[in-house]
This record gives sequence, structure tokens and C-alpha cells, in this order.
Amino acid sequence: MLIRKVSVNNLNDAFKLVKSTGCDDYARLLLAKKGTFCPVLIEKIDNRAANILKQEAISCGADAAVNGNISRFQKGFSDIIILASARQLELLIKKLSLQPFGLKEAAVDLKEILENTINTEKVFRYKKSKINLSNTAVMGIINLDPASFSGDGITDAGKAVAQAQYFEEQGAALLDIGAESSRPGVKLIDAKTEIKRLIPVLKLIKKKVKIPISIDTYKYETSKAVLDEGADIINDIFALRKGKDKLAKLISDAKAGVILMHMKGIPSNMQKKPFYKNCVSEVFEFLKERTEYALSFGIGKDFISVDPGAGFGKTVENNVELVKNMRVFSSLGCVTAGVSRKRFVRSLAGENTASFVTASLMSAYCGADIVRVHDVAQTVNALKIIDAVRRV
Repeated sequence: MLIRKVSVNNLNDAFKLVKSTGCDDYARLLLAKKGTFCPVLIEKIDNRAANILKQEAISCGADAAVNGNISRFQKGFSDIIILASARQLELLIKKLSLQPFGLKEAAVDLKEILENTINTEKVFRYKKSKINLSNTAVMGIINLDPASFSGDGITDAGKAVAQAQYFEEQGAALLDIGAESSRPGVKLIDAKTEIKRLIPVLKLIKKKVKIPISIDTYKYETSKAVLDEGADIINDIFALRKGKDKLAKLISDAKAGVILMHMKGIPSNMQKKPFYKNCVSEVFEFLKERTEYALSFGIGKDFISVDPGAGFGKTVENNVELVKNMRVFSSLGCVTAGVSRKRFVRSLAGENTASFVTASLMSAYCGADIVRVHDVAQTVNALKIIDAVRRV
């Protein structure tokens, strides 16, 4: 007899483990759910609801970590952590859907988290196509602004096209073209200048590459111009807060994909002493609200990606915390991580390709579906190892 620990990181791992025993087919998924741990944090919950939630969790075989005020039946609001397997959470959701004090609404959010945990297929849609996210997708960055923070701004259209072709050859799943720098302290440009830089290059690249093209812009005028020229995705650092309803409707009507990013402040002031009480929670709350806003305009959930916005109004510690918690945002949709050549990486590990590639790899390992990078070839090759490990 041999006894050892096993590694279970997700439902797929649990399913393979159960299957390896020769367990009956009908019981495999049920047992896999029991073997998949799915802890959940609920913040600012009514203490009355928390008390009910804890008792219901226990009745399902799970448990909950609660504030002492809840056990003492004191009024107010607290945080609670549900400690449950996917199967226990499944049972708990059914019970909560019948309860008062906001628990019925909480059951809806918990269901989204559960479905994300047990869903083994994920895609990011754009127009009439999609990107399969069974492996991490690499987004190659093409900067057309000479003031680019990473120093790689291209002003020659021919060179931009050559870079796009090279990225496609090296395995990029999509391109992200930007004509306006968003580095800390930068002065933003107008739509006319942005369109003048983008359109000639976009037209040429569309003729030469087959992979989807994302345009890094938050302006309605620019978005309309590039979507009319065949762009597939809008990557908005303001998460539709600048273009608002007009831009959201444009994206919806065009059936384009959209990336919604978190940023505290604006580029000119975002790095002036950024502060969070709980960075992950505050970024999640913002992205949840922006996702719901996009959905309200008919943009499908599979057409939405969220980006926690590493480097945009965050300290080094905030950025590291966000990388570690990339998977937290997956219940909102596809997760995009942009850590390539960011200052926090340089401050931690120096300015070199290995550091930047490693930061992207860690983002992918911790749950990012798409990594936005400058060093495409190196990142694509390194990700093959992570993706191979996931498939085992």
C-alpha cells in the first residue's frame, strides 16, 4: 500500500484523478466536483444573512469563516469566507435562492463563480469568430506612438506591417495596435491625430495577417473609424467610461470584442500615491460594474474580456497582488493581463526580456487567458510548458 498527496488545481485535475481509479462513469463528474475546492469571499454582508449562510453552508457539508459579531448576533455588516467544494457550493446555491436578506441575489453571483469553476471550455468572441482559450493566447503589441513608454513606438507603416507579420509567424493569437501612449504622466492626444496614425497601418496589416486585430483606444470617433476598417476588438483603458453609451452601442452593433481595463485616475495622475484598502476587491468591484454596463447594451459575455490594469494607478505591491489573483477575475469573463515591460517588473527583476516574459508567464499561471506582450516569440515558447503541464 502506498499513500501520497495528489495535486488538484481545477475540476479537470479532479476528474482525471477520479477516472484513474476506474470509478463508474455516472459518478465521475459528481466526485470531481467534490474534489474541487472553491473558496469564496463575500464582503459587507448583512450579519443576519451571514448567520443564515453559515448554517446553510454547514448543512451542505461546507463551512464558513465569520466575524465574531455574527456569532454574537450583533447588527451590522461583516466579511465571510465560504469554505466549500464545487459540489457543496452547488448545493448551497439552491438553498440560498430561497433565503432573505439579499441571499437570493447572492446565489446568482455564486452560481457565476461555480459555473466558471466547473466550465472546461472558454472562448473570447469577436465578430463572427472566436479565440479558443484552452491554451493561453498571446497578444502582440504594436505601438504607433513615438512616445510609447516601452520605447518601441513605430512611425513607419512598413515596419509596423513587418512586425505584425512576424508576430503572427511566431504564434501570436491576436494583435493590439495603439497610437496613443498611456504611460504615467503622459498628455493624451485627440481622436484626429490617433485616427491619422492608425488607419493607414490598419489597412495594410488587414491585408497581410489573418489573426484578429485589437485597437487600443477609448474614443468613440477612433473606434468607429477602425471598426469600419475591419478591426475586431476595442481595448479600452477607460472601460467605456469616456465613450459611454455611444461607444458601448457601437461595439454591440459591430459585434466586436471589447477589453475593459481598470485604471485609478487618468494617465497624467494615476501614479501619484495610489491607495487601496483592498486592491483585488476594489478592482474586481469596478470591473464587475463595467461588465454589467457592457452587458446592458447587448454585448455578449463571451465578447468581453477584463484587464485588472497592472501599472495603471497601482503600487508595486498592488501589481504583484493582482498578478497572483488573476483567477479571481475569471468569473467576469476572459481575463487579459498586460504586465510586459511595466515599471513594477523592472523594479523587481530588472529591465530584461527574461523578467518581462516571466511576469507574463506568472500572470498566465495564475489565471490570465490572454497575455499582452512585446516579446512574442519568447512568450509563446515559454507558455508551451505551462499549457503542457495544464493538459496532463
